[in-house]
Amino acid sequence: MSGDVYFKATIVHTKSTDYKITTSLPPTIVPDSECGSTKGCQSDCNTGTCSYQVTWKRSGDLVRFEFQQLLGTGNKYQAVGLSNDSLMGNDSVMICKSSADVASFEQGTNSPGPGSYYASLRNPNDVRTIETSQADGVIKCVVERPITSNDSNVFPLTESWYLLHAIGPVVPGGYVVKHTATTSTQNKVDLLTANQPPPPSGIGLDPDCGVSKGCQFSCSGDSCSYLLTWQVRDDLVRFEMMEALSGNNYQAMGFSSDNKMGDDSVMACKLNGGSASFELGFNTGKSYSSIPDLTGTGVSVIETSYTSGVVRCVIDRPINSTNNQVFSLTRNWYLLRASGPVSGGSLSTHRSKTSSSSTVDFLSASLVTEAEADLLMVKLHGSFMMIAWVMFSSIGIVTARFFKGGWEGKTLGGIKVWFQIHRTCMVSVFVLTVAAFVIIFIDVGEYREVAVSDGRDYLRYHPVLGIVVTALTVINPIMSLFRCGPDDKRRPIFNIAHFLVGTGAHILAAITVLFGMNIDRSNVSMDASYVMYAYMATFVAIELAFELQRICEKSFNSSNDVAIEMKSTSEKSEKSIQFEKRPAIKKETFLYIHMLLMIAFCVAMVVIVITS
Repeated sequence: MSGDVYFKATIVHTKSTDYKITTSLPPTIVPDSECGSTKGCQSDCNTGTCSYQVTWKRSGDLVRFEFQQLLGTGNKYQAVGLSNDSLMGNDSVMICKSSADVASFEQGTNSPGPGSYYASLRNPNDVRTIETSQADGVIKCVVERPITSNDSNVFPLTESWYLLHAIGPVVPGGYVVKHTATTSTQNKVDLLTANQPPPPSGIGLDPDCGVSKGCQFSCSGDSCSYLLTWQVRDDLVRFEMMEALSGNNYQAMGFSSDNKMGDDSVMACKLNGGSASFELGFNTGKSYSSIPDLTGTGVSVIETSYTSGVVRCVIDRPINSTNNQVFSLTRNWYLLRASGPVSGGSLSTHRSKTSSSSTVDFLSASLVTEAEADLLMVKLHGSFMMIAWVMFSSIGIVTARFFKGGWEGKTLGGIKVWFQIHRTCMVSVFVLTVAAFVIIFIDVGEYREVAVSDGRDYLRYHPVLGIVVTALTVINPIMSLFRCGPDDKRRPIFNIAHFLVGTGAHILAAITVLFGMNIDRSNVSMDASYVMYAYMATFVAIELAFELQRICEKSFNSSNDVAIEMKSTSEKSEKSIQFEKRPAIKKETFLYIHMLLMIAFCVAMVVIVITS
């Protein structure tokens, strides 16, 4: 026999007294051999051991349900909800619970809506309790439930339902409170047959979290995207790192004296070439370096695995360490968590990072929450660039290119209206672009290559393009300070250079903004990219329409002049000339429409960025 042996009683033997030693194995749940043949079942036995098992079997007009759950420490409950979807809300619930070392069963219901809450049915109609017991660390309930019921809170079993499974604590008084772990079947289940729903995939929340283990996790619905746990074992702390990964990627946790990267002890669980491995490392400033040899660190790797899309590493780490790169756990540390790509077997710059909201005691069973990611600087950077290039630049360029003859020669502050609009817009572009550049540099602290998801390497050019755009934005107004007069023979050279720099900056800025929206760290909805595509198409269409209109206008004016020249001198009266010329079109109206469109696109994108 292998494994731990638990002594229940010892009776001492003398020459006149018998004694015996009674032992028992750790609490276990044996998988029901009838599952899939005569009984339907839901369990986690596919993991190698069962922590819970629910079975059902039809018997005439009834269905017998049997609940089993490992108790562990404290009072717990196991709940099964019949639901029309895979989310909590408007569900018929059955609960097997332990309170004050006594097992009991209760029927309940979850209220409708996203803010759903559970309420016990004190007098459940038709549901009959056959057995409740608590022995050897396992709570068990057997109940019979009618296939159809007159109680609207006891859903009919003639229909198929999603099965929601939950585990949670029972507080004094026998009341169940918010679950600590949930799963859901992937499809609706026919409870009148012996069909087994497929086991839940992904990462489930450890029921020992907050009880005997400390944990940090990110869970949504019936699965978690990652889970970190720690538990004291004598003079060691056992860490378990799990994350749903694919390709070549890693998850890392760092122990830090503050909530920022720099001088941190790091542990990484990585996936490379389809194999999982563990890596110990250290951050010096913003640079990470691995510690390839674990000798002398006191850190030992217990297990690494990659199964069903989940990378898992189990590590023992000493509480007291003499290695200055493996911090002792006798003091509290901020928990930094990061994920990113693996390149050539080495960890690359993370694409996402979080920090605990406060320091963590790794010798306790605490539940650790992430501090809300501080994306203010990133959002300001992106918003400033969108306002600069989608709105101001788009308006300024079109005004200068197509409306120099507008407003019938009127001036604003002694300067032509078109030039006032153009200059105001381009000065705004300069100020906002420089501000956006400074903001993101302050946030990042240095030039750094961005981390991107697999298959989107082109996004790595975002920082370089941003620097080029900023440089062109600064160069163009400097060029304007040295422009020659309108009649100077070198003025065409300035006009061409001004056009190329300005248009080039505008095109590159649009591409840079689009790339920025898709960088992992920006965490922006794809809706922003769709709006950006619509903006690009609209701007090009407007430019083509105005250009075509200008060509037509020149052609008309040219033909009209020839017609006037062919008339006799006596016919060339002011009245006849006025008759031959086409009335001027108020093109300014189209510019105002263009302004409204650019403002609308800009506002839409900024709102999406801010609310993402």
